[in-house]
Amino acid sequence: MIDQSHEYVTLREELLQAKRYVFERPLVIVALGVGVLTTLDVEYMGTMALVLASLLLFNFWFTVNRLRSAARIIAYIQLELEGRADGAWVGWESCLRYYRKWLTLDSAGAEKNVDIETEIDKDAVPDAMLHYPPIYYLHIALMLAVVIWSITVTWIGYSAVNVLCSICIVVLSAVFGLESLKYKPSVIAALVERNRVVWRHVFEYMQKDGAKPAAAGKKG
Repeated sequence: MIDQSHEYVTLREELLQAKRYVFERPLVIVALGVGVLTTLDVEYMGTMALVLASLLLFNFWFTVNRLRSAARIIAYIQLELEGRADGAWVGWESCLRYYRKWLTLDSAGAEKNVDIETEIDKDAVPDAMLHYPPIYYLHIALMLAVVIWSITVTWIGYSAVNVLCSICIVVLSAVFGLESLKYKPSVIAALVERNRVVWRHVFEYMQKDGAKPAAAGKKG
C-alpha cells in the first residue's frame, strides 16, 4: 500500500528524471547535428537543418513542460508532505485531479476570482529553476546556428529543396522566438511559488468538496 514516505520518494525520483531529461536532450541534439551535418553532402544539408530546427522547437516545448510539471511536484511536496503537521493525507493522484478541476471547473477558480500573481511570495522566487537559463540560451544559440547554417547551405548549394527547407526553418525560428519570449527564465523561476499559491487554493477547494483521505491513513 502506498504511504506518504513512498509517495515522497517516488515524487523525488520523478524530479531527478525530469532534471536528467532537461539536461541530456539538448546535448543529444547537438551531437546529432554536429555528427550528421559534417558528413552529409551539401544538397541534403538543408533537409537535415530543418530536422534539427524541428527537434529544437519540440525539445524547448518539452523542457518547459517538464519544468512546469517539476514545479507542480515541488510545491506539492513543500506544502503537503513537508509543510503540513496535521490533517488528512489524500495522495498525489487525487490531489492532482482536484488541481485540474480547480483550474478548469471550480466557479472560484484562478481565472475568475483569484489573482495568483499578487499572492506570490516574490522574496522566495529563486534566481533560476533546474539551471534553466543555460538550457534556455543554449536553445536560442542552437536555433540561431541552424538558421545561419541553412541560409549558408542554400547560398552555396542552391536548390529548390534547400530553399524550401530554409523558408520552413525561418518560420520555425519565428515560432521559437515567440515561445522563448513567453517562457523567459524570469517566468520559469517563479513557477514553484506560483504553484504554491495554486495548491493552497486547491487544498481549500478539496476541504469544501469533502475530499476523502487516502487508504493508507491520516497524517500525524
